[in-house]
Amino acid sequence: MSAVEGRPCQLTVCRGCCCGTRKKVPGVDHKAQLARLSAIDDHSGRPVPVRTSKCLGICFQANVVVVQPSQAGRAAGGRPVWLGQVTEDKLVEAVDDWIFEGGPGLAPLPAVLADHVTSKDAKKPKKSKKPKHSKAAKKERRKAKEGGAEKASRPKKRSDKDREKSKKSKKKKAKKAEKARKEAKKARKAATRAGGG
Repeated sequence: MSAVEGRPCQLTVCRGCCCGTRKKVPGVDHKAQLARLSAIDDHSGRPVPVRTSKCLGICFQANVVVVQPSQAGRAAGGRPVWLGQVTEDKLVEAVDDWIFEGGPGLAPLPAVLADHVTSKDAKKPKKSKKPKHSKAAKKERRKAKEGGAEKASRPKKRSDKDREKSKKSKKKKAKKAEKARKEAKKARKAATRAGGG
């Protein structure tokens, strides 16, 4: 091995909490993908060392692969290239071809990998916020969504004030009923006295 060749390119493949799991990335044969990455040779026929990592920190980009430049590539200005969402065979093939041609610093990045370049500092994209609307518009949308029959079948949530009003109303009704019973009792007694006396 000459001094020019030096160390070959290296790969770091994320396999752990998210990358390499069916739950996070369904429909991919993760073991076969790792085996395929582990079988890559450079243009000199040297096997490319593959290191697996439990987590590279950008789980929303699963599966993540980092291509480290060879010694010659580093001398030519090549730096590690982080690739995210490496979930298709064509992407693994592109990584293989790129490393065979020299990798970072020595060969241009294949076009198919350009949309997959990321970084260790990548930020998860925020979900777009829905525009705010007035309370009246929200009520209208809610009414339209729920519909008349559905709204009637769903019990209305009662506030503390509504509960207090309901308690007071029940107490008033109970007092009126009690007063009516007492008055009816007095009237019966009065009628009995008047009839008997």
